[in-house]
Amino acid sequence: MKLAASVLALALAAAVAISGDARPALGLGVLRRDGVLIPFASYNGRAWSADWPGPNSNVVFPISLADIPRRWWGAAGPSASWTAWLTDGTTRPLALQRPEHLRVFCATGLGVRTDYDGGAFDPREPTIPKAGLAIAGDAKLLPVTPISLLAQDAKRMVAAITDDFNKEEKLAASHFTSWMHPFDEESRKGYPIELEAFYRAREKTPSGEWFTSYVEAVRRFPAQAGDHDCGLITFVRGWVIERDGHKPVIDVGARITYCDRADVSFMLPFGRLLIDAEPYWVYQISSWRDEIYGVSRSRPEEVRPVLAVAGGGCPKNAPAPGRGRGRGGPDAERGAGG
Repeated sequence: MKLAASVLALALAAAVAISGDARPALGLGVLRRDGVLIPFASYNGRAWSADWPGPNSNVVFPISLADIPRRWWGAAGPSASWTAWLTDGTTRPLALQRPEHLRVFCATGLGVRTDYDGGAFDPREPTIPKAGLAIAGDAKLLPVTPISLLAQDAKRMVAAITDDFNKEEKLAASHFTSWMHPFDEESRKGYPIELEAFYRAREKTPSGEWFTSYVEAVRRFPAQAGDHDCGLITFVRGWVIERDGHKPVIDVGARITYCDRADVSFMLPFGRLLIDAEPYWVYQISSWRDEIYGVSRSRPEEVRPVLAVAGGGCPKNAPAPGRGRGRGGPDAERGAGG
């Protein structure tokens, strides 16, 4: 599910810097617009962990905050103060009120009701839009920038990723066993690549200076007979690292599917953490049937995930939930790749 409004609000989204000589203990959680906090990550000064029970966990539901086992809170502990870093650029303390059962897509989970009220949302949707990132522990806000898709930097980025886009598209097409792409490799290259999302942060550490970017791009093909006016697309997403005097490091993957994008996942960056002079991106990856909360470390030579936590989802063979999703669904294989 593409949360377009949230993506536009990312101009005011943030990165988090942890300062001081002591190694901090902290917790991370997504804050939903309905005021429910879902803790998903903990850092103990040395390593990341996921201590909060995930979706469909076979645990006893706590009656009150005092009944929540201490280990579920991770390194920050049950007495830590939580702060909301909202996508509108503001921060506010969070008062935790009570445990709360919740549903995310087809899964059930455990969250914590807070005193935050993010306003109206559509309760018929299979997941609740996110208001921002919640942090237990000291933090300082730093900016993360969504780049305008009309900017010259966006055009330059398309040129930079074109070769890798074509290679990943060819690889994704080769994964099919009983279907052949109706457009051959050379024909596909004749269709333009359109950048749809472009997020960037400038990193400055003892290891050097570089730009970390996350991009989402698409190539659209005309609908063919039997496509129900919804033609094929190639969807590519991933990381780009740029630094002076070096060739860009491009790590992207492709997926070939239909224009309804029933099997495509999109990123919602919450911001970054700077821990021991190393930057970490914190984000949500979501589709029409699931969502994942992640943390990845950026270095001059690579971006590597350090934590990925399932937020909830539906089985692959289940209809995509929500209103107006898909058109009966393409063949499972035809949505494969990347």
